[in-house]
Amino acid sequence: MHTLLLQSLFPLLLITSFLSINVELSLGQDNEQFTNCSQDIKCGGISLSYPFWGVNRANYCGPPGFEVECLENVPMINISSINYRILKNNDSAPSVTVARQDYWGTICPPTYVNTNINFSLFNYTSELTNLTFYYACNTTISGLDLQVNFTSQVCSTNNGDIAVWSFTRSLPVDLVATRACTAGVSVPVFTTAAQALEANRTTIQEVVDEGFELGLEIDNVECNSCEESGGKCGHNNATGGFSCFCLDQAYAAVCNATAPGAQGSSVKSPDRKLGIVSYIVHVQVGIIHLHAEAEH
Repeated sequence: MHTLLLQSLFPLLLITSFLSINVELSLGQDNEQFTNCSQDIKCGGISLSYPFWGVNRANYCGPPGFEVECLENVPMINISSINYRILKNNDSAPSVTVARQDYWGTICPPTYVNTNINFSLFNYTSELTNLTFYYACNTTISGLDLQVNFTSQVCSTNNGDIAVWSFTRSLPVDLVATRACTAGVSVPVFTTAAQALEANRTTIQEVVDEGFELGLEIDNVECNSCEESGGKCGHNNATGGFSCFCLDQAYAAVCNATAPGAQGSSVKSPDRKLGIVSYIVHVQVGIIHLHAEAEH
């Protein structure tokens, strides 16, 4: 009797094993890249996704040059060897508002480095004005048109106090070239902020700390198409091109229409397969229970 019971249950056991393996494989297709790049960087109340990576996002979640660090709860990005604080993120533009870290809270940085960005990754948006600082300037600058709006301050250094001249407009002469000042640094600021400074409605430090906007040189249409197909935007580190990470694998542009999680996918979900397995197991247990009662 036991032999006949086992023979009758064998097909069901075989189906159960097959479906169980199939479910495990389906769940294993939850692509690690898709999962990782589904997470945003969250730092200092700011959320960052593609093309940014770093912190909790792997380097394949965005192109080189967009790595972000979270330092003392401040999102930081290094652009052309200068560290910038990310103050605001605009996904729809896409753009970010940044401020130079070395000028944050001071116009007396340890070194004098002119602002420089990587134009293959970023671009200056409109309505920006250069606020130029000249360091270690003479107390009198011969030939300078004093009609140009400027301010003069003092920075304390290891070599003593030095004069700093700040200008919101272009000068007829280069004060560094004429040796009137030892260094000149231009920092982009919002034009509205520069105009407020000229009208004495704000301070130089407030203008600098307000930062400036950088547009992102990425193909937003390409990324939107990927996400609309059910994928997550990323970077192919092998080819240097775009990757669309989907639940089953990575694609060059968009998810396969039949891939799990893709828009219009007809593939049965793992949950349904799990339900079938559960049903068959219950049937098996019921048969065994009935057989046991029959023997009694």
